[in-house]
Amino acid sequence: MSIFKRIFKIGQAHVNKAVDGMEDPSVMLEQAIRDQEKGIAEARGKIQSVIATERKQRALVIKERENQSQWEGRAQQALTAGNEDLATKALVRAEEHERNANTLDPAWQGMRKDVEGLKGALRKMEGELAELRRNKDIIIAQSKTAEVKKEIYEAKAKIGKNNSGDLIARMKAKAERSGYEADAAEEMAGAAGDSLENEFAELSSGPAASSAVADKLAAMKAKLNP
Repeated sequence: MSIFKRIFKIGQAHVNKAVDGMEDPSVMLEQAIRDQEKGIAEARGKIQSVIATERKQRALVIKERENQSQWEGRAQQALTAGNEDLATKALVRAEEHERNANTLDPAWQGMRKDVEGLKGALRKMEGELAELRRNKDIIIAQSKTAEVKKEIYEAKAKIGKNNSGDLIARMKAKAERSGYEADAAEEMAGAAGDSLENEFAELSSGPAASSAVADKLAAMKAKLNP
């Protein structure tokens, strides 16, 4: 894993933790942003170091090409002056610089390509950080919405476990029983008091004896008192 992917994943992990762990999303996102800012700063420093090396390598290639061109010019100058031997020596030196340039150039081209890739990776990281900043408020709102929704469903599940329907039925039955018990207490209170008075009250309120009953009662008395 490259340094840039590793650095980005540090910040990304904090975002995931804020969403999955339901921790304070604003705090976690701010920390994630700081981590990515730090990672980008570190990456930029490393890229600058690589660029410096690439620039040095390019300078060596350019210098060798310049030396090659310079010795080729001297060879031309010597040949013009009629000194073929000196011209040959100058061309040998020019060829030496050409070989050096040809050796250094592929390494420099590879480094230049790497630098461009690193710059692209850095730009991507900066773009992702900018996107995180733009969407921070949305992410926080979504996290809070998810948390409230979770609390609502948990409360609903808890109410379901308590079986509110059965509870209402039991309370209704209890209320009805309390009413019956109150009626019974009232009836018992009315039955309490002087029993003799109650008997006479019942006697006076009872049905009147018929004439046949009166005759039978008189006959029974006559037998008892002949």
